[in-house]
Amino acid sequence: MDTSLRQIIKKTISISDSDLDFMVSLFNPLSLKKGDYFLEIGKRCDQVAFIKTGMLRIFYPNAKGEETTCYFSLPDEFVTSFSSFTTQNLSTENIQAILPSELFTIRKQDLETLYQKIPAAQEFGRLAAENLAIIMEKRISLFLNNSADERYQFLLKNNSILIQTVPLQYLASYLGMSPQHLSRLRRGV
Repeated sequence: MDTSLRQIIKKTISISDSDLDFMVSLFNPLSLKKGDYFLEIGKRCDQVAFIKTGMLRIFYPNAKGEETTCYFSLPDEFVTSFSSFTTQNLSTENIQAILPSELFTIRKQDLETLYQKIPAAQEFGRLAAENLAIIMEKRISLFLNNSADERYQFLLKNNSILIQTVPLQYLASYLGMSPQHLSRLRRGV
């Protein structure tokens, strides 16, 4: 099993080596090519993925077929449709690889087994959910309190890998601006 997943777990919670071995044994490798979906709208999300390599985006299409990107998931992060996974309702979002990606996934039933057998795993899950809530709270605050130009400058300063890697239309959608406006910002016009 991948050492980066082990390191993230050990860095987050206190866990014995045998419990860690059991925990990571429940994860399965999954390879996605660029453009492959981890989850599509209208399907039930029954797994969480740890991203070893690559990048995924979470996005919503509207009735016109336009897409709004709400988040990019990077290596050493977990990704899922939190609401669909938790409630087992159908997903209202897509999760798609925008780079070839290597993931480790755990199914909902295996996660529940893990929580029952290893109490420290519950703490890990709680901390992961809290981290997700903090990320989304910061993203909402950034949108409510900053202009599109300020959001771009924030991203440039704090997560420039997205600016270097993500296709223009996805990045513009994520920042809440047109691709043309983002092009002008990138050129410094």
